[in-house]
Amino acid sequence: MKKPPVLTENREFQKVYRRGKYAATAFLVIYCLYNRTETTRIGITTSKKVGNSVKRNRMRRLIRENIRILYDQLVPGFDIVIVARKTETTAKLEIIGKEIRYLLHKLGLLDKEREC
Repeated sequence: MKKPPVLTENREFQKVYRRGKYAATAFLVIYCLYNRTETTRIGITTSKKVGNSVKRNRMRRLIRENIRILYDQLVPGFDIVIVARKTETTAKLEIIGKEIRYLLHKLGLLDKEREC
């Protein structure tokens, strides 16, 4: 499976933050903005509140893996930024995945036809 397209430039992130919709839980915030293309691009950031670099990178890896699994179910044509707020001491793939699915569903970004 290919890597999903990603947001790379600061101005792209800022545009999503300023103009997009968002949903939040205690540990994650997801911002989304329609981008008028057929691709959904993903950006991941982690707050310094998450912890040291080891913990921040672990959260990024967990989020990235969950997005890789869910990417085919996402509605096309959106820029999505996922922000990890705080560290979860028991951060596991399933827990992060459950929160991501909840937030994506809340924002209407999961395609119901493609869900398993």
